[in-house]
Amino acid sequence: MAELFNFLTLLVLFQLFFISFFLFFSKKGRKLSNYLLAFFFLSLAFGLLDYYLLITEFYEEKSQYALILNSLVVFHAPLLLLYTQSLTTPKFSLRYIHLLHALPFVIIIILLVVFYYSQSPEKQQWVLEDVKAGKNLSTILISVFGFIYELAYLVAIKITIKHYRRTIVEQFSNIDKINLNWLNFLVNFFIISVLASTFGNVLRHSQIIRMDQGAIALGLIGLLFFINSVLLKGLHQNEIFLGASRSVVTSTVESEENESLLQKLREHLSKNKPFLEPELTLNLLAEQMQISPRQLSTLINMELGKSFFDLINSYRIEEAKRILRESQDTKLTVLEVMYEVGFSSKSSFNTAFKKYTGITPTAFKAGTT
Repeated sequence: MAELFNFLTLLVLFQLFFISFFLFFSKKGRKLSNYLLAFFFLSLAFGLLDYYLLITEFYEEKSQYALILNSLVVFHAPLLLLYTQSLTTPKFSLRYIHLLHALPFVIIIILLVVFYYSQSPEKQQWVLEDVKAGKNLSTILISVFGFIYELAYLVAIKITIKHYRRTIVEQFSNIDKINLNWLNFLVNFFIISVLASTFGNVLRHSQIIRMDQGAIALGLIGLLFFINSVLLKGLHQNEIFLGASRSVVTSTVESEENESLLQKLREHLSKNKPFLEPELTLNLLAEQMQISPRQLSTLINMELGKSFFDLINSYRIEEAKRILRESQDTKLTVLEVMYEVGFSSKSSFNTAFKKYTGITPTAFKAGTT
């Protein structure tokens, strides 16, 4: 079991350092976002490395180096929040106020200096043994604080993503590649991890169950799965940049002008069919109509009671229905229609079609033949 534990730990460490290295030197995407994500993975790596050195008794003769790497784990929740903000906030940059995220780390270092590093090597070894066994009162208090601390940040991240998703449906007609589903997956995974870790620590501190290397190896397998999921789900989205921020827009036009603009919008959508462009955005449609994005947003939200995303998709579905009804091509597939009307994802097309018609496109096609 010890050999399996060592292998899994070193494999996870390698992947964490590899992802960090890749992000530091990647030329794609925004550098700041990549750096924040890289430091996030490094904080995980340093925490795991410290635990590995503790379990393998590396600190038995070098106790003065223990725990410092593990204290860097306190940064991974703030780094994940900052990374999320860098993807969802226009012109995001680090400011001095962000240094407040480092306050818990400063407090931990002070406590370590006072209660650990200033002690004799013998006393340090006693503390490390208690930490490994889960009997030290301070480790119990740290676990409780860590649970509250992590959960607060993760809730803040979930709120940020939710707000961002409300924003993008107002400005983009295709959101499959920019909806940050992979980041939401990452956060959900961490919420589960925090709950599992807290439960494990309660058992370990209460001495009800001994958390041996077998249980920890199981956790490492989960971490390995998580890392590779992130590689598959997230790293290909380095180009994300919306610059979208939701703001309250007040109407600047009179009702008659609104009616005129609505008529102009409907005619443009029906005649020119700009919705067939998969990458159509609010700004692009406003430019085509020669009005401001603010005016167009107000028109769609206030007068039609819809989001830009819903408006464009409703026209796309109507066009898809027309093609499926009128096409004489018996070999025409639903997938071809999907691309023709501006969708780029089969799941999104099916969801939207069922929302507006109550049935799937396949069922609709079968009913027209």
